[in-house]
Amino acid sequence: MKIAVLVKQTPDSETRINLPGPVPELDDSGFSRVLNPYDAFAVEEAVQIKERLGEGTEAVAITVGPERVMETIKKDCLAVGCDRAIRVDDPALAKAEPLAVARVLAKVLERDQYDLILCGKQAIDDDSAQVGVMVAELLNLPHAAVVTALELGDGTFTATCEIEGGQQVVTGPLPAVITCQKGLNEPRLPSLPNIMKANMKPVEVLSLADLGMEAPAPTVTVTSYSPPPARGECKIIENDDPAEAARELVRLLREEAKVI
Repeated sequence: MKIAVLVKQTPDSETRINLPGPVPELDDSGFSRVLNPYDAFAVEEAVQIKERLGEGTEAVAITVGPERVMETIKKDCLAVGCDRAIRVDDPALAKAEPLAVARVLAKVLERDQYDLILCGKQAIDDDSAQVGVMVAELLNLPHAAVVTALELGDGTFTATCEIEGGQQVVTGPLPAVITCQKGLNEPRLPSLPNIMKANMKPVEVLSLADLGMEAPAPTVTVTSYSPPPARGECKIIENDDPAEAARELVRLLREEAKVI
């Protein structure tokens, strides 16, 4: 079995954004970056499947990004069990929209025959939650989204998907695209020896020209980034009578805050 894992390097959720006022461009030069947390579940699932099936199973990490993403790819993909990596690096993709990224990833996937394609349900930087299912549609493959449990059969998959208020169990044929949610597994941490060995694993670097693609034309333009509005002044209701305090709270919510 050949498994592709689509991954993305994202800013660490604890990174502080210095944004004193509206700006046309976001300065991300000082951001610390990590493997997108939801992609970590996809990587772990691929490695577990590989360990379970044994010889003849390959896990390939595929990403779009500049040279700096390799630190993440080596530490969080190759060092934990992925066999090799493919990276698409082109300046034209620096601010690519989800559909453009999906088209690039689909083109990479078309170069080989994969039995299973895994990715996180969304990336924590733009929260689009679109790339995985877009890849499935572009490749005309079945897919299951927001998966918390996955079983593979003889050319089939059974996935438990998280839906509002419950769960949904779906089945379908392989190859397929699965987008992974927290709860699917517990991602492992890389050991130092395996991080060192990751440097020996093959990494293929491709450009848009290598894929026979042209630079994507943007369909959306970000005009500015703005900090959230300042919090309003806190008003404390000072009244020893709980009923009277509740009435005053309702009045303020209705007349001043206008939320009820």
